[in-house]
Amino acid sequence: MENRISKSKILIIMPLILGIISIFMFMLYFYSANHAPYKYTDVILAGSLLSFIGMVISFITRRSRKTYLTLWGSGLVTCLFGFIVCIFIVMCLILVMAAAFNGTWL
Repeated sequence: MENRISKSKILIIMPLILGIISIFMFMLYFYSANHAPYKYTDVILAGSLLSFIGMVISFITRRSRKTYLTLWGSGLVTCLFGFIVCIFIVMCLILVMAAAFNGTWL
């Protein structure tokens, strides 16, 4: 008899995986923004998108949180943290670009 993971457990695990990937994207952005080639600065958009998808999946699977409370909660918290950090960076970049195009700095 094979040991299979149910579809509901996979959906519960997805927000945690997407949240961890979005935090990894933030770390990659932070590394790339502070080193010379600046190749991977666009990954901050992918990080916010992945964490948003994770939050949506987490809200869809909220009925099964009674069975896997810790897994569901850690996935939601990880996605929220990744989303807040990535959106904060995007907002700061937009603010700096607006100030640069306007001719004034903060």
